[in-house]
Amino acid sequence: MLTTLLAFIAAIIVVVAVHEYGHYLAMRLFGVRVLTFSVGFGPRLLSWRDRHGTDFVISGIPLGGYVKPLDRHDSDVPDEDRAGEFSGKPAWQRIITYAAGPLANLVLAWFIFWVILLGGETALRPIAGAPEPGSAADLAGFRHGDIVLAVAGREVDDWNDVPAELMRHLGEQAPVPVTVGRGQETATLALDIGAWSADPEQHPFPVLGLKAAAQPPLVGAISDDSPARQAGLQEGDLVLAVNGEEIASFGDWVVLVRDNPGRPLETRVRRDARELTLTVVPEPVEQAGETIGRVGVAVAGLKKIHYGPLSAVPAAAERLWDQTSLIVGAMGKLVTGKLSLETLSGPISIADAAGKTAAVGVVAFLGFMAFLSVSLGVINLMPVPMLDGGWIVFGLVEMLRGRPLSDRFLANAQVMGMMFVFSLMMLAIYNDLMRQFA
Repeated sequence: MLTTLLAFIAAIIVVVAVHEYGHYLAMRLFGVRVLTFSVGFGPRLLSWRDRHGTDFVISGIPLGGYVKPLDRHDSDVPDEDRAGEFSGKPAWQRIITYAAGPLANLVLAWFIFWVILLGGETALRPIAGAPEPGSAADLAGFRHGDIVLAVAGREVDDWNDVPAELMRHLGEQAPVPVTVGRGQETATLALDIGAWSADPEQHPFPVLGLKAAAQPPLVGAISDDSPARQAGLQEGDLVLAVNGEEIASFGDWVVLVRDNPGRPLETRVRRDARELTLTVVPEPVEQAGETIGRVGVAVAGLKKIHYGPLSAVPAAAERLWDQTSLIVGAMGKLVTGKLSLETLSGPISIADAAGKTAAVGVVAFLGFMAFLSVSLGVINLMPVPMLDGGWIVFGLVEMLRGRPLSDRFLANAQVMGMMFVFSLMMLAIYNDLMRQFA
């Protein structure tokens, strides 16, 4: 619980602070006087004032933030301060200022993807196992050994690509065409993802009955100073049995290791033409509040993709584009009714995801932060009054008509926008609670 809370707070603070800092930089660029820069709402926990007179605040409720400029709509502005007043700036400057927050979120996400890619990627070839009888994958005609080549015409390189591509078709009525390789031939299978569209919070594979082929218990890369290294295991060893129990797949071996932290495991392996018995003691590791065992071995057959600082730049941009298009597509399906409003998630689901990814590791948590940052950026560009996108639209209208919109219209629009956003937030929280108690 504590890990979940701390991970949630850390993610929200970083993503919100970057968003508001984008607005802040744009205001400073155009000579706007910034009165307050706040991360969070409610009671002040920490505050300080810089030499420009801006109060920087960290507040007690980490569910957003704001930048408050000097503005005639909030208070009377003396004539000598008019040069630093926000609403008096040209419409194009205000448009850039509103767009700077979401843009900062997208830049942050790109930077996180770049950092992740510098550490390299591990790819597992998408070879399917036998599908669950009667499942969508079974009815589509999947067979053991099928190699997934493309989803709806988009090529996939590893198993991680498959759910990402299927996600693009959530809520659609037509089955998704999946191209698979079978020996020297290919086949296109029609996969009905309706069951997953009804419950998109779940991973698609168990819902659709799609399985990855079991990997043989073949030792891959071994970490330095790991229990496997200390026991004498070598890359290429085939694990035959543990404590007299035969091992059929790498997954079976992982389960035994996980369930026996700190306990000696008599491990029989085949190395070249001979068999050896080695004693491996899994290292106890804390994960998601429980102690599990690890020996520091990767599954053989994984493909490691390395990136340099320059080659990671376009790869990170491609990752950003994929995430952005997925979120935009999902929002469009919510508007058109192809996706149910029950799929909306609120702060409880976000906190849960933050805790789970933090428990998995730094890379998973960074990936979650990138997704959260893209989501915040895209959502704020929606053309809804109160959100950045709404004010951008009003600025464009002002430029087209050659004069500002009336203060009364803007005030009424903001109230309507606030009601809309508040209603969506309440619906998202309701959905969260229903998932927690379902």
